[in-house]
Amino acid sequence: MKKVLVTEFVDENALGIIREVAEVIYAPEISMNDYIKVAEDLTAVVLNTTIQMTPEVMDLSPQLKVISRTGTGVDNVNIAAATEKGIMVLHTPDATTMSVAEHTVAMISAISKHILFLDCETRKGNFKTARRLYLPIDLQGKILGVIGFGRIGREVARKCMAAFNIKVMMYDAFVSETLLPEGVIKCETEQQVFREADIITLHMPLTNATMNHVNESLLSLMKPTAYLINTARGKIVDEKYLAVMLRESKLAGAAFDVLANEPPDLSDDLLNAPNMIITPHCAPLTPECLMRISGEAALGVADWIRGKTPKFIYNKELLRDRN
Repeated sequence: MKKVLVTEFVDENALGIIREVAEVIYAPEISMNDYIKVAEDLTAVVLNTTIQMTPEVMDLSPQLKVISRTGTGVDNVNIAAATEKGIMVLHTPDATTMSVAEHTVAMISAISKHILFLDCETRKGNFKTARRLYLPIDLQGKILGVIGFGRIGREVARKCMAAFNIKVMMYDAFVSETLLPEGVIKCETEQQVFREADIITLHMPLTNATMNHVNESLLSLMKPTAYLINTARGKIVDEKYLAVMLRESKLAGAAFDVLANEPPDLSDDLLNAPNMIITPHCAPLTPECLMRISGEAALGVADWIRGKTPKFIYNKELLRDRN
């Protein structure tokens, strides 16, 4: 019988889907040392972010055929190596869309209205002083810039237009202007978005091309009254330069659910920057989203074992080219 390792916390329904077709080793957040002990006979892995799936780790499992990521990103999987070894990499892009989009909109609201700061000052007894700072801004009529217009970026735009009557401009080299929702403007360059937007939200994957992509050359274009939101991946942004901008009031504020180092050191620049909201990479960790993620990840593995084509194959094109 095929053997599947599940390294993520999943519900019984998800485990049941796999147990119908395979033996399951359920070891949420397994250590690398313990992973090595069970790796030899694995056919598939339902993978969270704690294990880096390098070529060497893949080689520990000669029979490995499927890596199913519980989430949208696959940056802890060496895709080229997996493809070369004939390993199918699955992910769950649909499952996280709504939850991450909601978290993004909540961050846009919280940072633009200075909710956390004003709450803190009120509790300190600075009611009148905080009230007269006139910090919150209206979102109606402002420009939201969306970098990366996939499932999540598109849903954030839709929600913000519906809730705030906000204007939306976007940049995504892979999205045709003819496919945009009504009211969304496609910019020819990222630079235009960074210059003109009042709020910029990032929704690009982490790749070699996007690593540290939002750096000084782009950040320095932003208005001093603008806000930066990141619920994608921390390593996309030059955090040190962003912290300098916040300290020098060259940016009104930022809100991140992701950081370059997770968990961060308490001395990290962004943790000590003013006008900064940080949450612990928890946007997709609602109970509802976790059920969707685990269910989709489990179903992908079960479909492959049954001889069916899984719905979301990350390296589908690469595997096709290889064959």
